[in-house]
Amino acid sequence: MKFAKDFTIKIGNKLQCARISNGYTQEEIAELLGCSPRYISQLESNITIGSLPLIINICKLYHISLDDLYGEYLQISSTLSENINFCGYLSLKDEYKSIVDNNIMYLNKLQNN
Repeated sequence: MKFAKDFTIKIGNKLQCARISNGYTQEEIAELLGCSPRYISQLESNITIGSLPLIINICKLYHISLDDLYGEYLQISSTLSENINFCGYLSLKDEYKSIVDNNIMYLNKLQNN
């Protein structure tokens, strides 16, 4: 599978659809998460990328999994810490590679606790 040079992870539309289907406004989600409605809008517009802890909390509120959001970008096998195959990881901008790397370290830490 080939990806464009400027490949970026875009989950905003999925976040927006999940929020609406769960009956939340941006203001309500922002209050529950302790951030601004503008920040939620930026997430849904793919202007910014949320931190993993924030995205995990959003997933919990929306009753969706990380795979629901990132599934098209990742193929996660049965053992998360040992066998992760990234579709297009090498095509990501360095900024996004760093975010993915940090998220993996965070997930491994959670898994080991």
